[in-house]
Amino acid sequence: MICRQSRMGPKPSRTRSVARALTLAVVTLLAGLQTATAHPHVFIDADAALVFNKTGQWAAIRVTWTYDEFYSLMMIEDAQLDANGDGIPEPERLNAFAGKDVDWAAGFPGHILVEHKGAPVVLGPPLEHRAAYENDRIKTSHLRPLEYPVKVTAADPLFLRLYDPEYFVAYDTPRKPTIQGDAECKVARRPPDTSGQQDLLAQLQQLDMETSSIAFMHMPDVGITFADGFLVTCGGR
Repeated sequence: MICRQSRMGPKPSRTRSVARALTLAVVTLLAGLQTATAHPHVFIDADAALVFNKTGQWAAIRVTWTYDEFYSLMMIEDAQLDANGDGIPEPERLNAFAGKDVDWAAGFPGHILVEHKGAPVVLGPPLEHRAAYENDRIKTSHLRPLEYPVKVTAADPLFLRLYDPEYFVAYDTPRKPTIQGDAECKVARRPPDTSGQQDLLAQLQQLDMETSSIAFMHMPDVGITFADGFLVTCGGR
Protein backbone atom coordinates (compact mmCIF):
# COMPACT_ATOMS: atom_id res chain seq x y z
CA MET A 1 0.00 0.00 0.00
CA ILE A 2 2.81 2.42 0.72
CA CYS A 3 4.35 1.90 -2.70
CA ARG A 4 0.99 2.21 -4.40
CA GLN A 5 0.24 5.49 -2.63
CA SER A 6 3.62 6.93 -3.54
CA ARG A 7 3.06 6.13 -7.21
CA MET A 8 -0.36 7.76 -7.22
CA GLY A 9 0.98 11.17 -6.29
CA PRO A 10 3.66 13.15 -4.48
CA LYS A 11 4.05 12.87 -0.76
CA PRO A 12 2.40 15.61 1.33
CA SER A 13 5.69 17.38 2.04
CA ARG A 14 6.48 17.53 -1.66
CA THR A 15 2.96 18.74 -2.44
CA ARG A 16 3.42 21.59 0.01
CA SER A 17 6.79 22.44 -1.52
CA VAL A 18 5.29 22.56 -5.00
CA ALA A 19 2.39 24.71 -3.78
CA ARG A 20 4.81 27.07 -2.07
CA ALA A 21 6.97 27.35 -5.18
CA LEU A 22 3.95 28.04 -7.37
CA THR A 23 2.69 30.66 -4.95
CA LEU A 24 6.05 32.40 -4.90
CA ALA A 25 6.20 32.37 -8.69
CA VAL A 26 2.71 33.83 -9.00
CA VAL A 27 3.35 36.48 -6.36
CA THR A 28 6.60 37.53 -8.04
CA LEU A 29 4.86 37.77 -11.41
CA LEU A 30 1.93 39.72 -10.02
CA ALA A 31 4.19 42.11 -8.16
CA GLY A 32 5.98 42.86 -11.40
CA LEU A 33 2.71 43.37 -13.24
CA GLN A 34 1.34 45.69 -10.58
CA THR A 35 4.52 47.75 -10.69
CA ALA A 36 4.26 48.15 -14.43
CA THR A 37 0.55 48.79 -14.78
CA ALA A 38 -1.36 51.98 -14.19
CA HIS A 39 -3.38 53.13 -11.21
CA PRO A 40 -5.10 51.63 -9.33
CA HIS A 41 -2.92 48.78 -8.05
CA VAL A 42 -5.15 47.27 -5.35
CA PHE A 43 -8.86 46.50 -5.63
CA ILE A 44 -11.08 46.24 -2.56
CA ASP A 45 -14.77 45.51 -2.09
CA ALA A 46 -15.77 47.71 0.83
CA ASP A 47 -18.70 47.40 3.20
CA ALA A 48 -19.73 49.73 5.99
CA ALA A 49 -22.06 49.46 8.96
CA LEU A 50 -23.12 52.62 10.80
CA VAL A 51 -23.48 51.89 14.51
CA PHE A 52 -25.97 53.95 16.53
CA ASN A 53 -26.11 54.09 20.32
CA LYS A 54 -29.13 53.71 22.61
CA THR A 55 -30.01 57.39 22.31
CA GLY A 56 -30.18 57.18 18.53
CA GLN A 57 -26.90 58.99 17.86
CA TRP A 58 -24.35 57.78 15.35
CA ALA A 59 -21.42 56.49 17.43
CA ALA A 60 -19.14 54.36 15.21
CA ILE A 61 -18.57 52.86 11.80
CA ARG A 62 -17.46 49.30 11.09
CA VAL A 63 -15.62 48.92 7.81
CA THR A 64 -14.96 45.62 6.04
CA TRP A 65 -12.43 45.29 3.23
CA THR A 66 -12.27 42.28 0.91
CA TYR A 67 -9.00 42.40 -1.02
CA ASP A 68 -8.71 41.20 -4.61
CA GLU A 69 -7.32 37.71 -5.18
CA PHE A 70 -3.97 38.90 -6.56
CA TYR A 71 -3.24 41.23 -3.66
CA SER A 72 -4.49 38.60 -1.21
CA LEU A 73 -1.80 36.24 -2.52
CA MET A 74 0.87 38.84 -1.89
CA MET A 75 -0.45 39.54 1.60
CA ILE A 76 -0.38 35.84 2.43
CA GLU A 77 3.22 35.49 1.30
CA ASP A 78 4.49 38.79 2.69
CA ALA A 79 2.91 38.27 6.12
CA GLN A 80 3.72 34.53 6.13
CA LEU A 81 0.11 33.59 6.80
CA ASP A 82 0.41 30.14 5.21
CA ALA A 83 2.67 28.10 7.49
CA ASN A 84 2.25 24.67 5.88
CA GLY A 85 2.33 25.83 2.26
CA ASP A 86 -1.09 24.51 1.25
CA GLY A 87 -2.18 27.91 -0.06
CA ILE A 88 -4.67 28.54 2.75
CA PRO A 89 -3.82 30.86 5.68
CA GLU A 90 -4.07 29.31 9.13
CA PRO A 91 -6.77 30.85 11.38
CA GLU A 92 -4.31 31.55 14.19
CA ARG A 93 -2.03 33.44 11.82
CA LEU A 94 -4.95 35.42 10.45
CA ASN A 95 -5.92 36.33 14.01
CA ALA A 96 -2.40 37.58 14.66
CA PHE A 97 -2.44 39.50 11.37
CA ALA A 98 -5.73 41.28 12.13
CA GLY A 99 -5.11 45.02 12.33
CA LYS A 100 -1.76 44.97 10.53
CA ASP A 101 -3.31 46.38 7.34
CA VAL A 102 -4.53 49.48 9.21
CA ASP A 103 -1.41 50.29 11.22
CA TRP A 104 -1.69 54.01 10.50
CA ALA A 105 -0.21 57.08 12.07
CA ALA A 106 -2.48 58.94 14.49
CA GLY A 107 -5.07 61.09 12.78
CA PHE A 108 -5.08 59.24 9.45
CA PRO A 109 -8.72 59.05 8.26
CA GLY A 110 -8.23 55.56 6.83
CA HIS A 111 -9.83 56.09 3.43
CA ILE A 112 -13.13 57.00 5.11
CA LEU A 113 -14.73 60.40 4.62
CA VAL A 114 -17.92 61.14 6.54
CA GLU A 115 -19.35 64.65 6.47
CA HIS A 116 -21.95 66.05 8.85
CA LYS A 117 -23.21 69.64 8.81
CA GLY A 118 -20.73 70.42 6.05
CA ALA A 119 -17.61 69.30 7.95
CA PRO A 120 -15.63 66.04 8.11
CA VAL A 121 -16.38 63.88 11.14
CA VAL A 122 -13.29 63.02 13.18
CA LEU A 123 -12.98 59.27 13.70
CA GLY A 124 -11.06 57.58 16.48
CA PRO A 125 -8.30 55.00 15.91
CA PRO A 126 -9.35 51.57 14.59
CA LEU A 127 -10.47 48.94 17.11
CA GLU A 128 -11.91 45.40 17.18
CA HIS A 129 -9.82 44.04 14.32
CA ARG A 130 -10.82 40.88 12.48
CA ALA A 131 -9.31 38.94 9.58
CA ALA A 132 -10.60 36.01 7.56
CA TYR A 133 -9.97 34.15 4.32
CA GLU A 134 -12.99 33.52 2.10
CA ASN A 135 -13.22 32.53 -1.58
CA ASP A 136 -9.47 33.01 -2.09
CA ARG A 137 -9.57 36.55 -0.71
CA ILE A 138 -8.36 38.17 2.50
CA LYS A 139 -11.14 39.96 4.35
CA THR A 140 -10.44 42.36 7.23
CA SER A 141 -12.63 44.62 9.32
CA HIS A 142 -12.24 47.23 12.01
CA LEU A 143 -14.37 49.63 14.04
CA ARG A 144 -13.84 53.42 14.05
CA PRO A 145 -15.60 55.05 17.02
CA LEU A 146 -16.48 58.73 17.21
CA GLU A 147 -15.16 60.74 20.12
CA TYR A 148 -18.45 62.62 20.17
CA PRO A 149 -21.54 60.85 18.75
CA VAL A 150 -23.67 62.95 16.41
CA LYS A 151 -27.39 63.25 15.80
CA VAL A 152 -28.35 62.40 12.23
CA THR A 153 -31.61 63.78 10.84
CA ALA A 154 -33.16 64.60 7.48
CA ALA A 155 -32.01 68.20 7.95
CA ASP A 156 -28.52 67.20 9.11
CA PRO A 157 -27.69 64.00 7.21
CA LEU A 158 -24.42 62.11 6.87
CA PHE A 159 -22.59 61.86 3.59
CA LEU A 160 -20.20 58.90 3.44
CA ARG A 161 -17.50 57.93 0.97
CA LEU A 162 -14.98 55.07 1.11
CA TYR A 163 -12.06 55.89 -1.17
CA ASP A 164 -8.32 56.46 -1.50
CA PRO A 165 -7.49 60.08 -2.46
CA GLU A 166 -4.45 58.92 -4.43
CA TYR A 167 -6.42 56.14 -6.16
CA PHE A 168 -3.66 53.64 -5.42
CA VAL A 169 -6.51 51.54 -4.04
CA ALA A 170 -9.79 51.30 -5.95
CA TYR A 171 -12.70 50.78 -3.59
CA ASP A 172 -15.90 49.25 -4.90
CA THR A 173 -19.03 49.50 -2.74
CA PRO A 174 -21.43 46.91 -4.17
CA ARG A 175 -23.73 47.18 -1.15
CA LYS A 176 -25.11 50.23 0.61
CA PRO A 177 -24.01 50.81 4.22
CA THR A 178 -26.18 49.08 6.80
CA ILE A 179 -27.63 50.53 9.99
CA GLN A 180 -26.98 48.90 13.36
CA GLY A 181 -28.51 49.97 16.64
CA ASP A 182 -31.36 52.19 17.75
CA ALA A 183 -32.09 54.33 14.68
CA GLU A 184 -34.48 54.45 11.75
CA CYS A 185 -32.48 55.61 8.76
CA LYS A 186 -32.51 55.59 4.99
CA VAL A 187 -29.39 55.22 2.85
CA ALA A 188 -29.30 56.50 -0.74
CA ARG A 189 -26.46 55.89 -3.17
CA ARG A 190 -25.01 58.87 -5.03
CA PRO A 191 -22.87 57.61 -7.96
CA PRO A 192 -19.98 59.84 -9.07
CA ASP A 193 -20.21 61.94 -12.20
CA THR A 194 -17.22 60.77 -14.24
CA SER A 195 -18.23 62.49 -17.46
CA GLY A 196 -15.45 64.58 -18.92
CA GLN A 197 -12.71 62.72 -17.02
CA GLN A 198 -10.98 61.19 -20.04
CA ASP A 199 -7.87 63.35 -19.59
CA LEU A 200 -7.58 62.35 -15.93
CA LEU A 201 -7.96 58.68 -16.79
CA ALA A 202 -5.25 59.02 -19.43
CA GLN A 203 -2.90 60.53 -16.82
CA LEU A 204 -3.60 57.71 -14.40
CA GLN A 205 -2.78 55.12 -17.03
CA GLN A 206 0.72 56.58 -17.31
CA LEU A 207 1.51 56.24 -13.61
CA ASP A 208 3.32 53.32 -12.02
CA MET A 209 4.16 52.57 -8.40
CA GLU A 210 7.54 54.33 -8.58
CA THR A 211 6.36 57.62 -10.06
CA SER A 212 2.87 57.88 -8.60
CA SER A 213 3.80 59.37 -5.21
CA ILE A 214 5.61 62.26 -6.88
CA ALA A 215 2.98 62.74 -9.57
CA PHE A 216 0.11 62.90 -7.11
CA MET A 217 1.73 65.82 -5.32
CA HIS A 218 0.73 67.82 -8.40
CA MET A 219 -2.70 66.25 -8.96
CA PRO A 220 -6.07 66.83 -7.28
CA ASP A 221 -7.97 64.50 -4.95
CA VAL A 222 -8.23 61.84 -7.65
CA GLY A 223 -10.00 59.08 -5.76
CA ILE A 224 -13.08 61.13 -4.92
CA THR A 225 -13.77 61.48 -8.65
CA PHE A 226 -14.58 57.78 -8.88
CA ALA A 227 -16.12 57.20 -5.43
CA ASP A 228 -19.77 56.47 -4.77
CA GLY A 229 -21.31 58.60 -2.05
CA PHE A 230 -24.03 57.57 0.40
CA LEU A 231 -26.54 59.98 1.87
CA VAL A 232 -27.81 58.85 5.27
CA THR A 233 -30.92 60.44 6.74
CA CYS A 234 -32.59 59.43 9.98
CA GLY A 235 -35.90 60.32 11.58
CA GLY A 236 -38.31 59.39 14.27
CA ARG A 237 -36.54 59.00 17.59
